[in-house]
Amino acid sequence: MRNRITSFLRCAMVAVLFLGGASQVWSDDLSDARLRANNGDHAEAIRLFEKHLQTARPSASVYYELGGSAMKSSNPSLAALNFRRALVLNPRFDAARMALADTNLALGVPSDPPNWTVRIASKVPLNFVLITGVVLCWLGLFILVFGFHVNARRFFDVGLILIGVILIALVCVCDPRVNLIQQRFVMASQGCEVFNAPVDKSEKLTKLPQGSVVTAISERGRWIYGQLPGGARGWFLSEGLELVIPAK
Repeated sequence: MRNRITSFLRCAMVAVLFLGGASQVWSDDLSDARLRANNGDHAEAIRLFEKHLQTARPSASVYYELGGSAMKSSNPSLAALNFRRALVLNPRFDAARMALADTNLALGVPSDPPNWTVRIASKVPLNFVLITGVVLCWLGLFILVFGFHVNARRFFDVGLILIGVILIALVCVCDPRVNLIQQRFVMASQGCEVFNAPVDKSEKLTKLPQGSVVTAISERGRWIYGQLPGGARGWFLSEGLELVIPAK
């Protein structure tokens, strides 16, 4: 028994030391990136920011800083992509929203038209709303199962559950981490050609400039069928496109 306890404590100490060391590495990369950015070495800062994001938890502020360094390195497409990623993680990040608008202007692409989901996400703390909805659902279920089943209380139970479900559904509809998961960003400097069918010799419908955003609907090999910024649909190649929400 004593040997088992000793082994467990050793494993726990190793885990703590490992996590502490990993945290120190992440912190060093981020600190170095910020130092490079402050010194004007934005190319190296971009590399260090990207290295940090490959291993650390995604952060809206780090994506924003990466976008700032990219903009100062005359790379507006990389800047716009990372400003978008910052807004996905924090839709209330006004500085990132203004920076994205300026970057879109530099790229010559229109900013995304505002809709009611964007307005709600930019004003309401979605995580708090989600937690509130879950708590109300569980509270209503608890009272429904264990409470006294009188008519007045039954309406109260159902009301709590209904409000909780509405709040959860609202978050699912408005949260960009959910509704933007299929978006692709045009990184290629030559833009993105859109075709009528998934073959090279099919009719060319239009050409999207660098910095445009499309929404994937389905995929067939190298081809993606999706919705264009104006609402039209067509086929385009996956090369030169980046996921707005990176896969990790």
